[in-house]
Amino acid sequence: MEIQDPRLRSLLRQADKVRDSGKRAAAEQLYRQLIEEAPDVAEAWYGLGRVTAVATEQEAAYEKAVALNPEYAPAVRALAELRGEPVPAWAEEPEVEEEAEAFAPNVVEPVPAAVATTDSYELVCYRHPNRPTSLRCYNCGKPICSSCAVKTPVGYSCPDCIREKEDLFFNAKTLDYIIAPAIGLVLSLVAGYLVSRFALGGGFFTYFIMLFVGGIAGRFIGQLSKQAIGRRRGRYLPQVMVAMLILGTLVWLLPYLLVGGLSSLILFLGPGIFLFVAGGALYAYMK
Repeated sequence: MEIQDPRLRSLLRQADKVRDSGKRAAAEQLYRQLIEEAPDVAEAWYGLGRVTAVATEQEAAYEKAVALNPEYAPAVRALAELRGEPVPAWAEEPEVEEEAEAFAPNVVEPVPAAVATTDSYELVCYRHPNRPTSLRCYNCGKPICSSCAVKTPVGYSCPDCIREKEDLFFNAKTLDYIIAPAIGLVLSLVAGYLVSRFALGGGFFTYFIMLFVGGIAGRFIGQLSKQAIGRRRGRYLPQVMVAMLILGTLVWLLPYLLVGGLSSLILFLGPGIFLFVAGGALYAYMK
């Protein structure tokens, strides 16, 4: 199937360039991305067969390319050579007639508008197809726009590669997402009870105390919870722990809010300050 989408044509050209530059892993990702979006493109399957390191996948890719386009000579030739079979005469690689081209008249043929537009089409961000870009991830070769590009000491990286590198630091187990929040909720219930007793309707001095106590409480909850899970880190643990802090505090404040209504919101300024400071300290410690 011929590619009609200019973005996919640009992606195929980029994959070919990355492959020719020797970056096989990056080219393989681009070919697989193209196949996922357009699985009926023989050129994409042929390109995947040229860069994959698995022999069975290579043969399967060539077979798929030939099945899609039986007259696609590069795929037919590659499949025959891989199987040790004779290459059909019509699929043999033609010799480059450099001398004939040297003496050929220099005739400039008109370029169709559609082709001209395609050749000048810029790369587009793999996350934002409507954003042209000239940047590519130094690690995987994907095109990225300025919004997605993350500057590193060795070049620009895409969010996917950054996330993969961050995953190396997040070693929390599934059970840690139960143990740490459970401890955090118990401690937050204790802290919330004390705050509801002494901070509701307080004055300026109470607000000042909440600024001081909030930081200590948030760090204390984070320290005990993190020790309980062997100081392992989780990508979403900080958010979960802050949610437990808010829940443990609101349990004691909700009855006052139901009785007093919205007119009593001024009474919750002290607890609000506590949650803001304690939540920030807890998030920073768990992170």
